[in-house]
Amino acid sequence: MKVVVLASGSRGNAVLVRSGKSAIMFDLGISPRKLKFRLQELREDISDLKAIFVSHEHTDHVYGLEHFCRKLLVPVLATQGTLDAFQMPAVPARQAFRAGEDIRIDSLTVQAFRVSHDAAEPVGFVIADGHSRVGLATDLGCSNALVQERLRGADLVILESNHDVEMLKRGPYPWPLKQRILGRSGHLSNADCARLLHKIEKSGLKKVVLAHLSENNNDPELAYAESRDMIDGRIDIELTSQRRPGPVIEL
Repeated sequence: MKVVVLASGSRGNAVLVRSGKSAIMFDLGISPRKLKFRLQELREDISDLKAIFVSHEHTDHVYGLEHFCRKLLVPVLATQGTLDAFQMPAVPARQAFRAGEDIRIDSLTVQAFRVSHDAAEPVGFVIADGHSRVGLATDLGCSNALVQERLRGADLVILESNHDVEMLKRGPYPWPLKQRILGRSGHLSNADCARLLHKIEKSGLKKVVLAHLSENNNDPELAYAESRDMIDGRIDIELTSQRRPGPVIEL
């Protein structure tokens, strides 16, 4: 399996997963122009894209969907709550799924799981191809037993490490926004991300990608150090950036 992070953060999110001749996208929150340039930079082709899964309706996860679907008719899959929450007439091929349901697309199997975030019906994903397993959870305010259970057994986890709590508290955001981010339906802090990784690390975890890092309330070195201190040093940790694509990981 090949996993390509095309975008991560409040400027937009998109992850491409490929196995054999199968390719699917998770979220498409960047413009077609930016998507084109990032695909070219990474030498990726999505002419064989089979589906786009949407985690929730926030703009940084769906911004590019309508533009993309005007040019290429690709099924868009999301929970019913998410489909109801974003009204996009230019996305005709919509399909609702339920959390916990196995969705088979060629050699890939996708299962969604509920997460705590301030959206209509948000989910994370587990993707498997019979050889490798990937967990994807980039917008969640807290971890719980369900999230931990779904991420256990993953070879690779792409997990939100959004903010350093003290940086957020001291930062320029208005207090209501700070409360939203810090709340159980907001975003995962570096410390909470590290604690979650520690709980699942002994289930076969090999690689971690820290995602959705805030440019205003975080520092990549802080995010890396927090998780590095909590998990086995043999587990690789990579960082995402809002300003460039990557990493690209082969499993």
